[in-house]
Amino acid sequence: MKHLAKLLKRHISRIVLMACVLTFALPTLADDLPDYQIEGAGTGSQGTYLVRVSVLSKKSKVSDDEIGRCAIHGVLFRGFASKENRQQQKPLAGSPMVEMQQKAFFDDFFKSAYQNYYQMVSGSRQVVKAGKQYKVTSVVTVSKDQLRKDLVAADVIKGLNTGF
Repeated sequence: MKHLAKLLKRHISRIVLMACVLTFALPTLADDLPDYQIEGAGTGSQGTYLVRVSVLSKKSKVSDDEIGRCAIHGVLFRGFASKENRQQQKPLAGSPMVEMQQKAFFDDFFKSAYQNYYQMVSGSRQVVKAGKQYKVTSVVTVSKDQLRKDLVAADVIKGLNTGF
């Protein structure tokens, strides 16, 4: 019985330690991003995702760059669902923890490199006033295959044919 209590105490202390680490060490890129929502917006061409990104802002003017950054962040770390075909796409990075584990890489990546992986769909922008905020929505094409390939090459995420 003492062994079980000792084992339980050790696991509880690990859980508390992990909770502290996650609470205090999680100031990541997501803190720099505006509040946003991402969902599937139909079928993209081969090797791409077509996503609808809505950014909540106090201003009605949100740059294409900010929406594109949210689209890439959402595809990498949140995943998204599509209402049209009731599909769900898992995060490309596999886990939101990858953002914290590879913080140095993603800090540099989200300075400018992410711009190579998205394209705004022209004529898709909508601005709706929602209370005291604006909801700025646009459809974005994300080059998921190229993004995955480059992240695997940089050894940031595991390749699809890598063992478990």
